[in-house]
Amino acid sequence: MAKSEIEKSNDDDDMSIEAMPTKELFIEMLTRDIALIPAIIDLVDNSGDGAKRMKPQGDFKSFWARVVVSRDKFSVSDNCGGITVEIARKYAFRFGRPAGAPALKHSVGQFGVGMKRAIFKIGRKFRVESTTRMSRFVVEVDVDTWANDPKWEFEFKELDVTTTHRAEDTGTTVTVTRLRPDVAEKFSLESFTTELRNELQTRLQDPISRGLATTLNGLPIDVEPMTMLSDPKLAPAHKKVIYNGKNLEPVTVQLFCGIGRSNSKSEERLDAGWHVFCNGRLILEGDKTDVTGWDSDADDVTIPGFHPQYNNLRGFAYFDSDNPARLPWNTTKTGLNTDSSVYRAVKLEMMRLMRPVVDFLNKLKEEKQRNEDDDEKGPLEKLVDAAKPVPVAEVETRPTFTPPVVKAPPKPKGPVMQKIQYQVPYLNVLEVKKALGVRTFTDVGIGTFDYFYNAEVDK
Repeated sequence: MAKSEIEKSNDDDDMSIEAMPTKELFIEMLTRDIALIPAIIDLVDNSGDGAKRMKPQGDFKSFWARVVVSRDKFSVSDNCGGITVEIARKYAFRFGRPAGAPALKHSVGQFGVGMKRAIFKIGRKFRVESTTRMSRFVVEVDVDTWANDPKWEFEFKELDVTTTHRAEDTGTTVTVTRLRPDVAEKFSLESFTTELRNELQTRLQDPISRGLATTLNGLPIDVEPMTMLSDPKLAPAHKKVIYNGKNLEPVTVQLFCGIGRSNSKSEERLDAGWHVFCNGRLILEGDKTDVTGWDSDADDVTIPGFHPQYNNLRGFAYFDSDNPARLPWNTTKTGLNTDSSVYRAVKLEMMRLMRPVVDFLNKLKEEKQRNEDDDEKGPLEKLVDAAKPVPVAEVETRPTFTPPVVKAPPKPKGPVMQKIQYQVPYLNVLEVKKALGVRTFTDVGIGTFDYFYNAEVDK
C-alpha cells in the first residue's frame, strides 16, 4: 500500500473499529449450537413461562399449548396470556436480553435468543401473532429479505392497542413456513414425531404435570410423575440447600437419592442415575457420568463408575431461582455448566447422598449371588420388591439413606452345594423318569447325576 493510501485510511482522528455483527451470524451460525428438538422445546417453554406469568403459584389447568409439525409448516400456539406490544417492541424480538428487560421470576427463558434461534433453525419465513387483554399485533418476516436489509429491525404488519379482548382470546401463535429442506424431511418422518413427543414428555414434565394441556399434531401429551420407592426401611435421603451470593438472587437446591423401580426391564438403565432440573425444566435425564459424580473422588467420598447393579438408584436434583441466570445450565438448556460454583458445591452433596445407596445396592447384588435358589429371594430383595413407588414430591424422606442391616445367613453344614440346570427333550425325560421310578424332575436330575458319578467317578 502506498503512503498516500495509508494516510487516507487513517481518516484523521477516527479511532473506531467496525464490530457490528452480521445477520448471517444469527441466521446460520447461532442455529448450529442447538439441535432441532431442543429448539422446538424452547418455543413451548415460552408457553409455560406465559402460564407461569398468569398464575405464578397456581395450577395451569386452564391453559394449553399446541404443537403442529408437517412437511410444509410448523406452528406452536397457546392461550397463555400473550405478549404485550411494549414487550414485543422493546425486548421479545431483540437478539439477546437487554438491560432493563422485565424479568419473570422462576422462568425458563433466560438469554433472549430462544424464539429467534428456534425460528431460524426451522425455516425462512415466520409469522408471530399475539393477543393480550389490551393489545394485539402481527409480525411477518421473510428471513431472506430481512437478511439483505441493513436495518436491524422488524416491523409490525398489524397493530392494535385500542381494542379490549376477552381473557379466553389471549395467547400467542408462532408459525414457520418455507422450511429448511432438512427440517421438512425430518418433520415428515413418523420416527421424528415419536422422538419429539418423548422429549416433550420428558423435558416439560413440570408445566404439563401442573396442568398445561399440551398436544402434538392434535394428540395429547401426558406425563407420568417420577417416583421413588416408599418404605420406612428404604426412605430416600433428602437435603435442601440455599446458595446466596452478594447482591444476587438465591438458588434453592433440593436433592433426593434412594431406590426406584422401572415399569419394565428395558427402562431400567434409562431411569437409573441422576435427573437434574432447573426451574422445572429437565436438563439431564438419568445421568451416569462424572458430571453427576459417578466414577469420581471428592473430599471424603468416592463413587464407582456406573454398573447394571445400580439400575435401581434414583437421584433427583432440583435447582430453582427467581433469576434463571443464576442456574447452572448452558444456553441451549441441554446440559449443565459444570464450572458454576453453585453446581460444584451441589455435586459434592449429591455424591455424599448417593454413597449409602451405592453400598446398599452392592449388598443387594451380593445377596442375589449367594442365593442358590433362583426362586427364593433374600431379605433385601424382598424389601425392595414390597416397597411401593410414590411420586418424588410425596415420598417420605430422611437426611441420609439408612437401609436395615441384614446379617448374612450362616453357611450350611456339610459340603457346599451347587445347582445344575439344563434342558433335554421332554419325552426323553419322561422315559428316564419311568426307568428311575421317581416322581419329580428334580429327582430325575439327581438320579442321573448319581448314576454317572457312581459309574464313572466313584468306581
